[in-house]
Amino acid sequence: MFTAWVLNYSPDVIGVTETWATADILDSELALAGYDMFRQDRPDRAGGGVLLYVKNSLQATVYEPSVSFPEQIWCNISSPSANTIHIGVCYRTPNSDIFGTDNHDTIRALLNEMGTGKHHFVLMGDFNYSIIHWPPLHEDSCSLDTRQFYDCLDDNFFSAFRLRKIR
Repeated sequence: MFTAWVLNYSPDVIGVTETWATADILDSELALAGYDMFRQDRPDRAGGGVLLYVKNSLQATVYEPSVSFPEQIWCNISSPSANTIHIGVCYRTPNSDIFGTDNHDTIRALLNEMGTGKHHFVLMGDFNYSIIHWPPLHEDSCSLDTRQFYDCLDDNFFSAFRLRKIR
């Protein structure tokens, strides 16, 4: 179904979270014709992982932010006007047993790096914050981590929206 969706819509960029890919799965098994693939598997455990597909014609190259978030992958796309756009996909596991409780701080540090660095970028992902309304209402009973994530987006003037998951 995924390949059929790609053939039907032909998006320029595709971000995938929770790939469950491991070193035992070859790149050729995940490749899509006409796309460059960027991949980050979850280290040392099953689950998680991210993939980023970018149309070959966009000539994407690897980009590595200075913030080392465990499940992220990024690329650069240069436009004819010499502007560079960073495109990334992240997965923040809700399970603190996997990467510890500081993954809240690390994802905010990544957002701050991208926001204060005056980068042009698109970030996709599953951040696993429970937000009933977007943007969260002050009367919403969301966790402190959820509120800090939202405030970080807001402080950096980011726009966020939800996309429907493909199943």
